[in-house]
Amino acid sequence: MAVKEVKDKSKYKRKPEAKEEAESRGQRQKQQKVERQRAEPAGELKLQVRKLWETLRRGDLDAEVRKAKMNEMMQLLEGHIKEITFKHDMSRVMQTCLKYGNDEQRSQIARELMGMYLDLSRSLYGRHILIRMLKYCSKYRAEIIKAFYGSVRKLVRHKDAAVVLEECYAVYANAQQKWDLVAELYGNEFAVFKNTAKSLDAILEASPQKRDTAMNSLKTTLVPLLEKGTVQYSIVHRALLDYLRFADAKGRQEVIETMRELVVEILHTREGAHAGMLCLLHGTPKDRKAILKSFKPYLQRVCCEEYGYAVLVEALDCIDDTVFVNKAVLQDVCGMMGELLNDQYGRRIPLYILSGRHPHFVGSDALKILADGDAVRAQTSKKDPALRRKELTAFVSPSMVQWAAENTSKAIFDAQPSQAVNETLLRAHGDKAAAWQRVLDLIHMDIGQLGNAHVLLNASSNRVVTNCIIAEHTQPKGADASLPSLPETNPRFGTDVLQALEDSGQLVAAACAGAFPVRALLDSPVTGARTRRLLQPHKERIAEAMRSASRTRVFEAILQQL
Repeated sequence: MAVKEVKDKSKYKRKPEAKEEAESRGQRQKQQKVERQRAEPAGELKLQVRKLWETLRRGDLDAEVRKAKMNEMMQLLEGHIKEITFKHDMSRVMQTCLKYGNDEQRSQIARELMGMYLDLSRSLYGRHILIRMLKYCSKYRAEIIKAFYGSVRKLVRHKDAAVVLEECYAVYANAQQKWDLVAELYGNEFAVFKNTAKSLDAILEASPQKRDTAMNSLKTTLVPLLEKGTVQYSIVHRALLDYLRFADAKGRQEVIETMRELVVEILHTREGAHAGMLCLLHGTPKDRKAILKSFKPYLQRVCCEEYGYAVLVEALDCIDDTVFVNKAVLQDVCGMMGELLNDQYGRRIPLYILSGRHPHFVGSDALKILADGDAVRAQTSKKDPALRRKELTAFVSPSMVQWAAENTSKAIFDAQPSQAVNETLLRAHGDKAAAWQRVLDLIHMDIGQLGNAHVLLNASSNRVVTNCIIAEHTQPKGADASLPSLPETNPRFGTDVLQALEDSGQLVAAACAGAFPVRALLDSPVTGARTRRLLQPHKERIAEAMRSASRTRVFEAILQQL
């Protein structure tokens, strides 16, 4: 066996003289760098500021020490802020001073930079200073916003300035300032002559002849932005919305064709979502399909957006090809049904399909936009709304019924998930016996032991049981005329609840606890007579329970029936 030769590594070790030479070279390079920095304009000042900043920026610095360092820093910077601001490292210094300085020190920075706000917004590093000033220098916000007047059309196309403009418009500007900024996109007349109006609606109501001028200017501004894909800013969303609302059919269609792949990028704002809904409402079938396809990679995020969900609602309301809608949207919606039904906004998609334009499940803004578009929808959508909803319900019902069967035992006690249980039990198609059995199992549990946590007494769950009992004999009142009747295959809700209470011997206990479902059983033409017969002998016991109860309204209704 050959012996492996061991290499002598000592020859690779750096010799002492070579090590000293490398260290000396490093020191010379550092010294040369410092000399180059000193040679720059205000170089000595920058070196002093940078050294002090290394201490000031520490998060664990004592408050008194930070105060002293800030005073020292401002003494150094006084009168020199303009000349050093646009450098990368000095931008960081300014941001730290604005963050940790007091009001007077922040105002000093803002005063010295006055007149340079527009230049700062266009600077890769300066824009961060301006954003900090907007946050910390409230006295100078109006001056910063005013500096943008007359330059908005150029700034909105500038990659750095557009970020500051968005911060001004979306976060800090009041209604009048917002209008003064966005008005410039409607034409030179609006840019030069500031108006007390706060919307294009008010302008066109007073001067309808200005409509064509405003629309032409808007289109000239918007089309390059759309072609470039620069649509993420809310000031652009407002301009888009106004154009889609007031443009003629031809101009509107041209813009929709240009932006149909970009709708998914504007759904995070109120105006953007409204514009997206109008694109679907006025678009051709080809436009609608293109818009919906673009949602697919981001579907869960769109469903759970505060405003974005409404655009999907509009799609469900106006697209006739329900098979395509199922493939493009609903199959994925069904795959994440659990996550959506537990989300404040995500749940609105499946619940809209089941329950239509119910104010509990669709926001008031979205409901108004949907109602305003009914006249247009009647012309652009040929399918009967009731048939469309029936087909959509058939697609989502299996996954909703499965979710209810697996989650009712817990979801029924939660305010928002209980609404999903309620609508699934009442309106979904298919066999709901498993989900309903979970409710009956909860009814069998001991009222005396659980108290207000029992399914008949809990604020959320008792409403579900009551609604189901009523639905056995009366169609629920719907806010949407396109809602079909309840499925004939629904369980016999009231009859089953009464039987469960009889089997568990808890009907009297439920009445003595003031359970709303007991009142519903008495009011029902299906179960009323039988329930009265069972409770009549215990009338005094129920009256006794009422005398010790803090709320007597339910007891009075029960006793009145007896």
